[in-house]
Amino acid sequence: MSGNVSMYNSNNLNQQLNLAPQLLNWLKILQASRLDLTQMIHEELASNPALEEGSSDSDSVMDDWSSDEMPLDSSEMYLDGSDVGTRLSVLADIDEEWRSADDQPLASSQVLQEKHDFMIDHLVKASSLRDELEDMILFSDLDGIEARIAGIIAGSIDDRGYLDARVEDIALMTDSAVETVERVLDVFQQMAPAGIAARDLRECLLLQLKAMDADTGLAEELAGNWLENLAMKQHKALADHLGVSLDALNEAFDLIRTLDPEPGRSYSSAPVEYVEADMEIFMKSGELQVELLDARLPRLQLSSYCKMLLEARKGSKEDLHFIRMKVREANFLIQGISQRQDTMLKVAHEIMRVQRSFLTTKDGRMQPLTMNKVASMIGVHETTVSRAIANKYIRTQRGLIEMRAFFKVGYRCADGSSVAPERVREMVAELIHDEDPLKPLIDSTISDHFKKMGLKVARRTVAKYREELDIPSSKERLASARRRKNMKLAMAV
Repeated sequence: MSGNVSMYNSNNLNQQLNLAPQLLNWLKILQASRLDLTQMIHEELASNPALEEGSSDSDSVMDDWSSDEMPLDSSEMYLDGSDVGTRLSVLADIDEEWRSADDQPLASSQVLQEKHDFMIDHLVKASSLRDELEDMILFSDLDGIEARIAGIIAGSIDDRGYLDARVEDIALMTDSAVETVERVLDVFQQMAPAGIAARDLRECLLLQLKAMDADTGLAEELAGNWLENLAMKQHKALADHLGVSLDALNEAFDLIRTLDPEPGRSYSSAPVEYVEADMEIFMKSGELQVELLDARLPRLQLSSYCKMLLEARKGSKEDLHFIRMKVREANFLIQGISQRQDTMLKVAHEIMRVQRSFLTTKDGRMQPLTMNKVASMIGVHETTVSRAIANKYIRTQRGLIEMRAFFKVGYRCADGSSVAPERVREMVAELIHDEDPLKPLIDSTISDHFKKMGLKVARRTVAKYREELDIPSSKERLASARRRKNMKLAMAV
């Protein structure tokens, strides 16, 4: 017998979330869109004999079932708000832990948040293009860090086929030099379908021209440097400036016109999704009103026949137990839908209060609004608000708007007020529009301008908004301005 036997005590602390089936069903009901909820109700009507559809003018047969007659334990029937809030707070805590689970201990919270936002913002739906790019990397000569960089590039291709990430950000994520990412991107663009992974329209057109088995030198010159002049139809002056015949220039221009400015669209296979409004906000007698558009939802009630069976105690013990169980499930669905509608209305009223200017005027702007603020106002947990607005749409005089779109984290000003991100984006566009073309503003200068106004807007955020506005970088704007100036001088001569 071996003598190497030892005994010891070990304490392991594990966090585990156990959600009761009632809570899971409540979350499912709360988060479902109206179309999904309708399907859920029809499925339950088909499978639960204790549930039936009532007339449109009847509230529920629950009124006929008094608390004394109800053959159920009330604690099993009703999931109160405090219980939901407590358990959902655990969900929120676990979500917060997930965000920082794999982070370095010395990393700052700002870096962690930027890393998380970057990863989430650049997730794209799987498509045939994505599959093709992944196969391309798999069978390429790229390996190690280069393959990882290529994978991030493939995952950052938007629906148009453009690279929706900055080279500097990819270098930061992979702990690589910018030059390395540039080299891998160049290899990636040569392997990918022509035009894919371009960073702007010029690069997209040039990639397609270079992939052609023909002499495209003039077309490349035009696409790379003279698109603005072509758009202004300055063909004759441009031909003279470049020293080519007008026919040759027009032929090169015709070739450019055959190119696809958004090559990724041909690979898109995203299904068309149809949505319906869950609520409507409208003006009545000078006041904003909100109405649930639940007319198409079946009106549910508990089966009077099941009530009769339970009262008469007809059937075996197993049969009565089955009926009680089904009545419990039916009652929970009815109450869950009622709580869902009540929560949605409370959230909508807070949206109306904060976003009144946006909802009532054509030029009104959205105000900063957080889920946490709404949760505190209506007395529920923030996670409840998040699920209540998920997949929900409101019909307004400004169109059909997703409820989540009303929630924006604003920028805090020095005077205590807030500015919505949309307004900051507009201010970026205004500053660039008013700049000296030959002395364009760099992103850090715009960021400093905001700081002087009392707004803390990071340089990376300015760059993000600029790219969303399809505004080129300061270097590209300067190069374009110089080309226009040289073209005017050449034409004057």
